Amino acid sequence: MTAVNQALPEIKKAIEDDPGTGEIARLAVVTFSDRSDCVLPLTDIAYADMPTLTPQGGTNFAAGLRTAGEALRDGIKGLGKGSAYHQPVVFFISDGEHNAHEDWTHARAAVTAKEDKYGAQIVSFGFGQANREAIQRVSTGFAFFTDESDPATAVREILHVVIRSIRTTSSSFSSGTGGALSVPHEGTRLTQLPLSQRLVD
Repeated sequence: MTAVNQALPEIKKAIEDDPGTGEIARLAVVTFSDRSDCVLPLTDIAYADMPTLTPQGGTNFAAGLRTAGEALRDGIKGLGKGSAYHQPVVFFISDGEHNAHEDWTHARAAVTAKEDKYGAQIVSFGFGQANREAIQRVSTGFAFFTDESDPATAVREILHVVIRSIRTTSSSFSSGTGGALSVPHEGTRLTQLPLSQRLVD
């Protein structure tokens, strides 16, 4: 948690130092344990005071994904009628296994629904006690796992990849070529997990 709190101001500074990214990127922070909280609503990072996070108990993927969806919908609506926006991206990070009774896949489906104009892509990261298969299933296209034994080092590495992804993805949209989600992880100890084949329901 100390590593997360140290990295959040780094995310803010990285976005502020890149005018192109700052023009496009908006950031929200959602925490989840046995419950979930939006500790930073979707906002222009230049005007945001980064939160200080504290450890809690339990791991409920469904609560986190539900709150992330609500943060996106509320934040995008708050941009004002007629405002343009790009498809949102959720960076999902967990070091534990879902241990709540409810099925988290329904919350994931709601967050990523293609028919929903707020439907997001999810990039998932796992470390520690996280279940690799679950981390794969949460993702919509990019899933990563690190075997780094030190949790603080693992968190820093993951969040540095998040920073790079925010910057490269934002740059692609500002280039005028249409843009695409980019998750550069070269030079890290992150392993990209293969995504299992899925069948149309």
